[in-house]
Amino acid sequence: MTLAITIYDALTTANVPPDKAKAVVHAWEAEVEKLASKADLKQVETHLTQAITNLGVELRAELKDQRSSTRVLQWSSGVTFLCVATPFIRNMLGV
Repeated sequence: MTLAITIYDALTTANVPPDKAKAVVHAWEAEVEKLASKADLKQVETHLTQAITNLGVELRAELKDQRSSTRVLQWSSGVTFLCVATPFIRNMLGV
């Protein structure tokens, strides 16, 4: 016996007219169809897990690129400092 029939029987036993009980069961069935099943939820979970994993891979790649850019910037700053400081020091020492 399905749940819909059980609900219908319970309503008619409680003196709800059959046409009204049938309308309640149809409305209930329409709402139940909108609910996610366990399989639906599992599919969403799998999709979200994969999306999070992909984002993590992208984030790690971006961080690696940022570290490389930071190293280049550090070297550039060092070279610039030497280019500016060398003539200044030579001038100060009179060399």
